[in-house]
Formats: sequence, structure tokens, C-alpha cells
Amino acid sequence: MAQFKHNGENNTYINKSMVVSIVSLATKEIDGVLDIYRAKRLTLRRLFNKNVGKGVHVKYTDLGVVIDIFVILSTNAEVSEVVYRIQQNVKNSIASVLPIKIKAINVHVMDAENKDSL
Repeated sequence: MAQFKHNGENNTYINKSMVVSIVSLATKEIDGVLDIYRAKRLTLRRLFNKNVGKGVHVKYTDLGVVIDIFVILSTNAEVSEVVYRIQQNVKNSIASVLPIKIKAINVHVMDAENKDSL
């Protein structure tokens, strides 16, 4: 949980699960994203943290929040365009509701699947 001060008076506490929810919703809104990658192997979960099982990892640093998003894209998606739109949508969605500084939004394409196979 991160703590932020507004005007030097009040404290605001932001739980990581709230950020994960916003990131997940913002990512799924983008055309070309079939789903958020959910780690099935325990080693990935241990390596990144329990949130990677949800396809999103959030880390608070002194310079801002680092967000890693693991996605499955459609086989006909233009990868660079979809990744850029994910980053922009996540950034705008977080900025509209939370007073946090974003250091980085990293999008990891874990797989590509045909839309009809799901």
C-alpha cells in the first residue's frame, strides 16, 4: 500500500489491488487484446509477486509506480500499436482517478491467439 500526501496535510492510502483492477479494465478495453495473461506456473508468481497471477504486477518506487502488464493479443493485431494504446489508456485511466506518479508501464506480450479459438 502506498501513502501520498496532499497539500502536506492529509494522507491518502492506495492499495495495489485497486491499481491492478484499474489497469486490468483499461487493458481489456483495447481492440486486439484478447485477455490478460494469467500465470499458471508457481515460479512466475514467486518471481514477480502474487499479482502476476492476475496478469498485472505493480511496484511502488521512490520515483513512481512501475506497472508490468502481461497480455494475450489477437494474431491479427498490430503489436506496436496495441501496446502503445494499452500504455496510453492505462496512464489516462489511472491519472483520472488516482493521485500517483507513473514511472513506467511495461507491456509483455505473452502469447498471440486466433480470436475464434477462444
